[in-house]
Amino acid sequence: MQQTREVLRLYLLANLSSRKIQGATGVARTTVQDYIKRCNASDISSVEILDSLNDDALNEKLFGIPLTQTSKPSKILPDYNKVHQEMKRKKKTKVTLMLLWEEYKRTYKDEAYEYTQFRVYYKRYRQKLNPSMRQVHLAGEKVFVDYSGITIPIYNQKTGEVDTAQIFVAVLGASGYTYVHATHSQKQEDFILSHVEAYQFFGGVPEVVVPDNLKSAIISNNKNGIIINDFYAALARFYSMRIEPARPRKPKDKPKAEQGVQGIQRYILACFRHTKFFSVDDLNDAISDLLDRYNNKVMKHIEKSRYELFIEIEKDELQAFPANR
Repeated sequence: MQQTREVLRLYLLANLSSRKIQGATGVARTTVQDYIKRCNASDISSVEILDSLNDDALNEKLFGIPLTQTSKPSKILPDYNKVHQEMKRKKKTKVTLMLLWEEYKRTYKDEAYEYTQFRVYYKRYRQKLNPSMRQVHLAGEKVFVDYSGITIPIYNQKTGEVDTAQIFVAVLGASGYTYVHATHSQKQEDFILSHVEAYQFFGGVPEVVVPDNLKSAIISNNKNGIIINDFYAALARFYSMRIEPARPRKPKDKPKAEQGVQGIQRYILACFRHTKFFSVDDLNDAISDLLDRYNNKVMKHIEKSRYELFIEIEKDELQAFPANR
């Protein structure tokens, strides 16, 4: 109401024209004229009377409704953070958006939105999330794997030579829970070792692994079909998993991996810029300390950490390990 009061004050005090009041207050000329018209139709004839009225009384005299009065109670929005997490569990729970709306409707009754509006607001909620969160990955279904483009120098104390460690990143689809492993190379043996260590870290195995198209995983992926590396296929059979490689040059196929790599580069690898490592084992020890901090960092958009989501929705959905490692 402060802006309204200033318009009326200038009119009552100096009888300024609507054009001059517009220039002084920035209020649109048509709005100024409407305020003046309403003022003249009321009993507000001086600045003293204007100043004696509180905002509710002034609003009632000008517009017929006090500010604190509402004609209809507002609807109560669902907690779409919880809705989104419930949708990730639908593989096991068979939950649907209709079921979640019915539960919400029973709780808030007349203050609840109808199903169509419930869906609209959920769609808007998902659009505000980053690309990796927009996709509803079912709990325990997929793990996305990739290498960071950033490598870490490893110094040989005896020879003075400098090698580079490759950084493997594995991200669970539903929770975003992340594992990071440094190896000497991206070759087949190191690549498979990183997968084994990742599954041990997660305490179970998802149904699907989504790798990029490096040769240790995929021999070819084109219009003629997909040819998977024999050893990688054997690893998948051992863990009863499927391999669904991302399409070449299609980062939207693996947004979790893209986001996970970027997060690891920023929150872990960047911390090592002034640190010298003399072995890959030392590097993995350092990564382990920071990885806990990364997984326990609360994500603002859902107000939970990756670890909390992992425990809450994904840990129990993973497949059990085979009898032997």
